[in-house]
Amino acid sequence: MRFLVSFWMIILCCGHALAQASDSDVAVGMQRGEGAQQAQEPLTVFPHNDDARYLISGQANIIFQSHPGFHSPYEGTNSLLARGEYKTSLIGTLYLVFKLNSNPRYETDALYDLESAGGRGVSEALGLAGFTNIDVVRNPNLGPTPYTARVLLHQTIGLTSKLVDAERVPYASLATKVPERRFELRAGKMGLPDILDDNGAGSDSHLQFMNWTVDNNGAWDYAADSFEVLRAL
Repeated sequence: MRFLVSFWMIILCCGHALAQASDSDVAVGMQRGEGAQQAQEPLTVFPHNDDARYLISGQANIIFQSHPGFHSPYEGTNSLLARGEYKTSLIGTLYLVFKLNSNPRYETDALYDLESAGGRGVSEALGLAGFTNIDVVRNPNLGPTPYTARVLLHQTIGLTSKLVDAERVPYASLATKVPERRFELRAGKMGLPDILDDNGAGSDSHLQFMNWTVDNNGAWDYAADSFEVLRAL
């Protein structure tokens, strides 16, 4: 527990210090007519330029939710609790990426993300068809102890020498230029919404919506549990 607290305190302190530094840089930049460009630069644990072969960034997200007491004559074991309650969840992620091959046409990225899922959801994330906090994990064995969230190898195979602009993404690739026609191969442990079904408004609970069925396809959630229910029927 001490390790966990220290781990996330380091991320939060670095993020706070960097935010203060960034605010100062933005103020200076605006005096020089560079405010718009500076304001768009993302905050990371350590500052990087677009040519850096590595990226070290962190993110901490705290969600507090509660509900008042209500009348529930048919409350069961897995129902939303009728008594008033409040719960807080904490998700922290450390993103580590390194370019093994920086040739834009055949770039190779190695990614490793360390994550911690602490706290609880109201009623232990039960009782709602579309639960209101996607950061909550139902697995009782997955506590606040840091675990490997992603580890993968990303390989680009260019089919042309013509390059187009690309966005550096901590959980996908560090490339800022990619071949216009290419194959991209990924192998390892990853989340499907990182690559597929990517929607700017509803693919990341830390950007806008927090409901499980809005953020991702509700049919993906706990398919094993659904199978058990169907088998019982």
